[in-house]
Amino acid sequence: MDVLKKVIGFYDASLVRMLGWQRVPGSSIGFLYMVPKVHKGKNVLIEDGTVIQRGDCYYEIHMVNTNLKNLDTSYGNLFTMLAEELKLIGIHMEKPENRKYKAVLGITLLHRLARRAGFTIIEIESPVRRKLVSLGENILRSTLRKEKAKKDGKKRVAKECWISQSQLFEMIRD
Repeated sequence: MDVLKKVIGFYDASLVRMLGWQRVPGSSIGFLYMVPKVHKGKNVLIEDGTVIQRGDCYYEIHMVNTNLKNLDTSYGNLFTMLAEELKLIGIHMEKPENRKYKAVLGITLLHRLARRAGFTIIEIESPVRRKLVSLGENILRSTLRKEKAKKDGKKRVAKECWISQSQLFEMIRD
């Protein structure tokens, strides 16, 4: 597994460098990357009524895989770190130059955690994409986990997790 961790670390660092991913501005924990994107797919309806249409700007978030070994990744702490990072993203989106970003998208196996944080959960439509993303996420999960894997037999499937700009602004006010 150590070799696989090194490969993932190299891949992660290369991807971040090549694509110019940025950590969440103001973050002291280094839990998430924020990547500006333009929506190219079908319309997405977020539970608060926000509609993401083709051509709309949004941020995609990714975990900083190389920093997970330095963090407490228990379920409760993951929720706390996600909430802190989302507030910082909301503060970033409040700036006039970032108002064009309508939402945040994360694609993850941790969709139950994301739902608890206020995200709208949507199935990945393409079966091929769903399987490929889920496979990649499961490989990351098993490689980067700190404790020994449990044989629970559950098939984990990645899902799209969307949260709107207005939901993030509400988080800041709370």
